[in-house]
Amino acid sequence: MTHRSAPARVIVTGAGGFLGRRLVATLRRLGKDVAPLSRADGFDLLRDDFPSLGQEDHVFHMAAETGVPDSWQDPVHFHLVNAHGTVRVLDACRRAGASMTYVGAYIYGVPRELPISEAHPLDVNNPYAFSKWMGEQACAWFSATYSMPVTAIRLFNVYGAGQSDRFVISRIVSQILDAGTQEIHLMDLAPRRDYLYVDDAVAALIACIPDSGMRILNVGSGTSSSLHDVLEAAFLATGQRKPVHVSGEVRPNEIPDVRADCTAIREAYGWLPRFGLREGIARMVEELRS
Repeated sequence: MTHRSAPARVIVTGAGGFLGRRLVATLRRLGKDVAPLSRADGFDLLRDDFPSLGQEDHVFHMAAETGVPDSWQDPVHFHLVNAHGTVRVLDACRRAGASMTYVGAYIYGVPRELPISEAHPLDVNNPYAFSKWMGEQACAWFSATYSMPVTAIRLFNVYGAGQSDRFVISRIVSQILDAGTQEIHLMDLAPRRDYLYVDDAVAALIACIPDSGMRILNVGSGTSSSLHDVLEAAFLATGQRKPVHVSGEVRPNEIPDVRADCTAIREAYGWLPRFGLREGIARMVEELRS
């Protein structure tokens, strides 16, 4: 699969979110004509008409409800936004002949082997993962049925400045930088994750704009890190060290270890992450302080 080097216009759904803001800013720095759509600006993915598209346009679709704990409380809403909302965007692309990148999620469950390739069996073990998988299934169906160019990205754990404190690296860094916080509170230090710095995630999205067909691609760092690793990187980046209180609470359906196999995106598009965990967290802290 090749990539379109210069779409006429780029539409970004979810442009007001953590990753969306970063993608829009990067595209504009590259001189692209970008049309951002976000809930903050009044765009309703389930009700509003999609802007008119041309055949040379490309849509990055990342508008979604996020958060595993919240999804357990309202799985129907998560399904409507993440699955049916994706179908609405796909249909707008179908009618115009435009291409689309679907920003999906980790849907492998507890890994049977590491690293995790795209061929690894899926285990959608929470309502959020289920809704994102349904969005990916819609992408595959539209691509096969209407010959639509679609890339579906399975993102691993992205982090960076501007992310909600619901996510663990942001929560750790914000507690270290907050002068009023005397100790860092965490639930469980055991799980390991594949943490990817946000600028690497954005570079991956831009690198693999599709020209034809459907492709599913993992996007991660390829490295498994513990929360001990995160804490040490954050202490080093901030120049501060605080006591850590661990409650010992284990989340339902916890996954012990995650590491992405990114061979497919590397071989197809030449993408590799540029920033390791320590460098990424250092850049994150520098941005927060500035």
